[in-house]
Amino acid sequence: MITLNQPLSGFHIPHIRTCNFDSLVSLSNTEVLARAGHDETSKLSRFIENKMGITHRYQTDAKTNALDLAKQALQDLIKDDPSLPQTSDFLIYAGISNPLPIATHSALLGAEFGFANPSCWDIKSGCSSGVLALIQAINWLQMGAKRGVIVASETLSKFARDDTLQMSAAVGDGAVALVVEASEDWQVRGLVHGTDPQYVTNMLVEGQIPVANEDYERENFRYTLKDKGNTFEVINDYWIKSLTQLLESSGLHGEQIQHYIAHQIDGSKNAKVAQQCGIPEAAVAKNFRHFGNMGSPTVFINYHQWLKTQQKHVASGENLIFHAVGGGLSWAGICLTRR
Repeated sequence: MITLNQPLSGFHIPHIRTCNFDSLVSLSNTEVLARAGHDETSKLSRFIENKMGITHRYQTDAKTNALDLAKQALQDLIKDDPSLPQTSDFLIYAGISNPLPIATHSALLGAEFGFANPSCWDIKSGCSSGVLALIQAINWLQMGAKRGVIVASETLSKFARDDTLQMSAAVGDGAVALVVEASEDWQVRGLVHGTDPQYVTNMLVEGQIPVANEDYERENFRYTLKDKGNTFEVINDYWIKSLTQLLESSGLHGEQIQHYIAHQIDGSKNAKVAQQCGIPEAAVAKNFRHFGNMGSPTVFINYHQWLKTQQKHVASGENLIFHAVGGGLSWAGICLTRR
């Protein structure tokens, strides 16, 4: 496990863009249940809305993949700042549902949009991949980089079985692109990243590539769930432990956090985790109800919604946390202070 033992010069995010959600397939709970062969009036419908806390999610059509969504987000980001292809020192792609498993998706994006010799690389660490990409971006900035781009994109719906509501009811597709710039107006107070590898097979796509056409079985390329019996309890423990460690390494208490931006796997977990660590509910960003669990982009789209829809602003002296825990089992967190 990695933790930070001293504060670092910080960064800020001047621009952030998402994919075009209006171009995706909009799915209600009724439609998700119909795909799985369930009636909309069943107890499952009430469970999904009241317990899971989701009413809506976006999914791609059969022809659209995660790289397509990434291109949408990055294209709009470059419209905000046309200098990005020439001035970005790095271009990082975060994703686990990558359509071209052998290719470097960041380099493909760099070629598509004319980036001039950035440090291109992909990162994959479950649903915490986006926050881990941000941690790695911090390392690049400490080594002298001035600015760069992170793109996170997922189409987890393509790997979910319709009849396995444990996953299919919760997942949505999405992408986000953001600029990360070195800034003395911010300080990195703490960070944490770790993995418990024994749980990596609990949610796994078992199909291997390359595969001969005559041997191809679609179901081999969907997620299989192998619950060890205590998985959910373990994940919940890591949410609390990793957030506690992040606060300790930052020298802060929960009540000092004004902005808690977390990955979301249901509509209530983040507030409960925050509460157990002393973070007030008013500081907790929430977007699960309308977007679901998009994997690695979730935390950044949550941040985008926090600023755009909730009209939040990080004032001088306030503290901001990015935090994610996902299947695999991997966790990542960053704590920033606005000077």
